[in-house]
Amino acid sequence: MTSAATDAGGLTSAERMRALETQVRELARELADNSRRAAVLETELHELRIKVDGSGPRFATLYADFTDRFRGSVDEVTEKLAGYLPDVRRIVGAGDAAGAGVVDVGSGRGEWLALLRDADVPACGVDANPAFVEAGRARGLDLVHGDAVAHLQDLPPDSAGMVTAFHLIEHLDVETMLALLAAARHALRPGGCLLLETPNPTNLRMAACDFYNDPTHRSPLPPALTEYLVSASGFGDVEVRPLHPNRSPLELAGSGADHEVEKLVADTLYGPQDYAVLGYKPQQAERR
Repeated sequence: MTSAATDAGGLTSAERMRALETQVRELARELADNSRRAAVLETELHELRIKVDGSGPRFATLYADFTDRFRGSVDEVTEKLAGYLPDVRRIVGAGDAAGAGVVDVGSGRGEWLALLRDADVPACGVDANPAFVEAGRARGLDLVHGDAVAHLQDLPPDSAGMVTAFHLIEHLDVETMLALLAAARHALRPGGCLLLETPNPTNLRMAACDFYNDPTHRSPLPPALTEYLVSASGFGDVEVRPLHPNRSPLELAGSGADHEVEKLVADTLYGPQDYAVLGYKPQQAERR
């Protein structure tokens, strides 16, 4: 007869305690191994994201300065954007909800929102860069930090007169772009307008070089492709508008074949650097 009590498996209390301690040590080792593997996977995921979209925490800290260097000054961009004010006045009317006349996604430095504010047009915006959002709010702009697609999806349906996105879609993969178009259609009232601006790859200097100044760009979007995606997403009366040509240093010949060749060279090298696509939500359409 043993001096220590045994359990149903014939183990003494001391033996059972030692077995439990062994299991605890094994579980602790497994937990430590899993934590190390999780840390490795997190690092690999971070590196993969940088490879996919070119962005990361280091570049994010430079993006405001990068924008000043490569996008142009605030005054230069504002002057270009002012060309859209006649469209806004035509589309955004008294029937639009206060504060939601124009919803701008990817607002960046907020030039468009400031321009609309100065024109007494109700407007709000969203941007994924917290530094831009903080700076915009300090200037009194109605700007929130968040994801463009989620922000539009969360808006009441049929509530916005315009949804605008300047130099945003070239940063998106096609699935995200289609999701953005669907979310914009959800937010727009019938007759409301979607306005997209993006670099123009029919300008060969843009397509071959200038587009790639921004490492967060994915690939150039030909105008015909953007027009198709907007139309296929349920927008009507789609317009493609070439914008911002460079001044050509070429002196065109008066007529004939030489004139045509020189004109082709001038158009492809110094033609519109950007283009806009405008599409309208049908007045009486079934919701998609």
